[in-house]
Amino acid sequence: MGRETDVRTGFDEDERTRVGGLYWEAFQRKLKPAFADDRTGEEFVTAAMRPDRVITARLVGAVIGVCGVHHEGRGAFDPAWPATRKRLGPWSGARALLALSLLEHRAEEGVLVLDGICVSPSHRGRGIGSRLMDAVDAYASRHGLHTVELSVVDTNPRAEALYRRLGFEPVDTGALGLLSGLYGFAAYTTLRRRIGGGRAA
Repeated sequence: MGRETDVRTGFDEDERTRVGGLYWEAFQRKLKPAFADDRTGEEFVTAAMRPDRVITARLVGAVIGVCGVHHEGRGAFDPAWPATRKRLGPWSGARALLALSLLEHRAEEGVLVLDGICVSPSHRGRGIGSRLMDAVDAYASRHGLHTVELSVVDTNPRAEALYRRLGFEPVDTGALGLLSGLYGFAAYTTLRRRIGGGRAA
């Protein structure tokens, strides 16, 4: 790219809005059923983002890519009930947590689950996604995990093609059935890649 891209775990508090905005822009179609409107959803997700579960890519000090990970029961954003109730109210908060719970994917032992990866539109096609995936492998290794897992929806074939090029192999599929219209996709494929090469467990 001509300039060095800094990829590491975490973000500063003054980067929260940018990180949350990128994440919401990329995944709003499946997240917004949990919220009354887009503004509420973006503000909620931004406030709940966890620096210790987010890997960020920066160029000239600006965040251009974000990858969330789900580890030890916590993901990229943590919609805990007390904070959710305070921000959204009891009824809207309960609805939000129910809608989000349907998207939750629990990891098996030894497996790191990706909570979404996104790159700023103006920086796509420059290897940022691959750099983020390298950092994901490093994160998994530091925590003694042997496999990285992610799910890709049927409306994003380009992402699935990228993951396959990066060595991910399909291990499962699933369908939303009657909920497909609500979340904006009908089916998903789960893919895995073993750290250090070899077939996924």
